[in-house]
Amino acid sequence: MYHYFQIDEDAVRGMSTSDLEEFLPRKGDRFALKDFFAKSEVKPKTKKESLMDQLKDRLRSSKRVRNTDTRSDEDEPHSSSTRKTPKLSAKKPMHKVHLGWYHFDENQKIYLQVRAKAGGGKRTLMLNKNMNKNAILETCFNLFFPDKKSQHGELNEMDVELTDFQLKPLDDEETTLGDIIDRAKLQYVHFYIRTRQKQSDEEGNHQERKKEEKCIENKSANQQLDDTEDAVSNADDKAGQSVIEHSADSSEYDKPREFMIGDNHDVDVLKPDLKEYISEDDNDSPLPDPLLFPVWEDSLGEVSFMRTEPALPSLREPKEFGIVVHRGQVMKELIDIFKQNVDVDFTRDNISATIILPNGEKELAFDNGGVMRDLLTEFWDDFYEKCTTGTNLRVPCLRHDMEAADWRAVGRIIALGWITQKIIPIRLSKNFLSSSLYGLASSNLRDEFLEYIPLSESKILSQALENMEEIDRDDLMEILSNHECKVIVTRDNLGAVIDQIAHMEMVQEPAFIRECLFEVLITYELEIDVENEVQKITPTPKKLLASLECDEVESDSFKYLKRYIREIDTDTKAMRTMLRYLTASDVMLYDSDGNFFKIKVKLVDLNGFSRRPVAHTCGRVLDLPRMYESYPVFKSEMNAVLNANIWVMDFA
Repeated sequence: MYHYFQIDEDAVRGMSTSDLEEFLPRKGDRFALKDFFAKSEVKPKTKKESLMDQLKDRLRSSKRVRNTDTRSDEDEPHSSSTRKTPKLSAKKPMHKVHLGWYHFDENQKIYLQVRAKAGGGKRTLMLNKNMNKNAILETCFNLFFPDKKSQHGELNEMDVELTDFQLKPLDDEETTLGDIIDRAKLQYVHFYIRTRQKQSDEEGNHQERKKEEKCIENKSANQQLDDTEDAVSNADDKAGQSVIEHSADSSEYDKPREFMIGDNHDVDVLKPDLKEYISEDDNDSPLPDPLLFPVWEDSLGEVSFMRTEPALPSLREPKEFGIVVHRGQVMKELIDIFKQNVDVDFTRDNISATIILPNGEKELAFDNGGVMRDLLTEFWDDFYEKCTTGTNLRVPCLRHDMEAADWRAVGRIIALGWITQKIIPIRLSKNFLSSSLYGLASSNLRDEFLEYIPLSESKILSQALENMEEIDRDDLMEILSNHECKVIVTRDNLGAVIDQIAHMEMVQEPAFIRECLFEVLITYELEIDVENEVQKITPTPKKLLASLECDEVESDSFKYLKRYIREIDTDTKAMRTMLRYLTASDVMLYDSDGNFFKIKVKLVDLNGFSRRPVAHTCGRVLDLPRMYESYPVFKSEMNAVLNANIWVMDFA
């Protein structure tokens, strides 16, 4: 029988052998404890232990700051040059959750962690706090049992239960993720599903009989072991302090130590039995606590520590961070900047942008947002052309000159755009973007695939899905062969074949890129409803016309401008170009209230060779000549400006 005591480390060091015997009757335990303290005095700290101490100190400092800061907002000095340190909001609807899977091994009679290469692994997602047990289970099924199947069998052939981070089953159906977070007080929450093959009644009775026999054997073996230990203990007491005693103690010393030293140096005499939950195989042991050691597990099952991102929130003061890039080299230079500067805090640091013209001079602009918008727009235009495949929708593709660090830098640029300007790359596949942000996306890729492929191919495949007999069979076979189709296509399996091709080209091939982006983006905990956000900021003539403001709405020039915008309704490229010319961004941006920013149209007197529209993107202002002979003349001049594609920033 073990009793649990808490003894101060200093008290243990000052105890004599006889005093310590009251708490640790076995001499092997006493020798092990003394030896532990002796080694801890002289053993230098390893690099890992030093890192642990630093992380713990930072965590304690963070708690002290939060506990001692009792001043109200009114007591805080207000300054336009400083920003308040952001605090984690408990009202956020989403929370980072780690999911895993344990499966019962009938041979070893224990639950083993299923590794990534077997369909398991550690998955990190952003889940809604209102999700209950069934919703979390359904998420686990989608991850670990695609199509209700896995390497360990089909889902309907298994008994399944959901456990919390302590591997205790969750029985309450109504308890939500938010309730669990409030009770646990953890920054990261773990859930695990435990599965076991269903057994027939006869097999179950047989298993119960084997369990009873095993328990009887264990009790008998334990009784014999206790008798033996008592005999050895009595012999040791009679032998006194002798060489034989030391020899007997060494055998005890070789056994696993039955005490743990906590952070407060208290000693707890423990003997936990974890075999029911965790395999003894090192390859199946649980991963480290992500609060102290954030980890990432890729699609190949390889686990690595994320050293590029801070494990704990930084407590440093905001700093000035300037981005300087050259016109025409924005993509390459911006990626290099964020490869080298991984600690920039987009929410607190004062970030400014400067663009250098080809002649080496700085662009004449004051960055109150316009330069950053222009910089991000040029970055994504180059990125779409050089790093993606597809037509209307794009998916990133591998390049020999883009390594993991480069793709992680792209992830930081996505975070920069959203946090500072509410800009996201709307031309990327929504499934790809969602999985890069949260690790999980919709399984229906067919609609996106039809936008991803050329329009001519999309029309033929859409017609074939409706009525395969009405299309040219040779055209269909050529399209499918271009996408490396290896099966004979019929009316019954065409939809499934298209879904498989879509998954291969839009999910499997960019998997490495998605994992690199996710590794970075998950640390920012961005709350983006990708589907609704893309729909909202995608430019349309109606949205652009509603954002125009003019004091002379009845003037011919303003009417010509509105007519010009309506005529480019179906030309998405011209629509994006027009919007970028007016605002430096090719997406519709909005304020904190959700309203689109207004574009001020000023009518000016410009004639002759100097007559032309002039946009001041920093302030979203358009100087529009007052006099035009006709709409065709206006259209000709506007087309000339937009087609030149060479715009220089200027003050509003």
